[in-house]
Amino acid sequence: MTEPEIDTAIDRAVRDLMNVDADSAFRTRVTARLERPARRTWVPRLLTAVVTAAAIIAGLIWMRPSPPDAPEATAARGSTPPAPAAAVPAPDSGSPRPARPIEKPAPRATTRAASLGAMPIAPGFIVATVVETPSDGIAPLRTLEAIQVAPIAQSYIAPADIVVAELSPIAELQVSPLEPPTAR
Repeated sequence: MTEPEIDTAIDRAVRDLMNVDADSAFRTRVTARLERPARRTWVPRLLTAVVTAAAIIAGLIWMRPSPPDAPEATAARGSTPPAPAAAVPAPDSGSPRPARPIEKPAPRATTRAASLGAMPIAPGFIVATVVETPSDGIAPLRTLEAIQVAPIAQSYIAPADIVVAELSPIAELQVSPLEPPTAR
């Protein structure tokens, strides 16, 4: 059998296998699907956009800082008013200055300092913390010695010379036919 005949036989076999009529239920489903109106794909996208915008607006409102002149949150709830301002001595800078009263700014409920219970610091003051070292404490760290790296020794890598030997002469080839000449 020659190659074109094999191709023709394969084509016929495939056509016979694929020549199957679909049942009427399948045809009915396909026709109903074609006649049905198209789904509205813009409605879910619009709803997603509205929900995303609402989430962004809510996040911006929740994360915005309160204004500095906002009334104290505890005073609005009817708790006790803040304590009167105390006199704070001025730092010693050589010439004596009178102590001036400092008003405590109203703690804001939205600040991290207020949520941790820390007192707000008035502008212009320097704050420092002093910690005494315990007598039975850990000894201070010693300095580390520098890391010493030995230099890399370089050596020249030279490939050996490539020598191609001559090919030996090719003897005469004799090829015998694969099929007898009568089969052609």
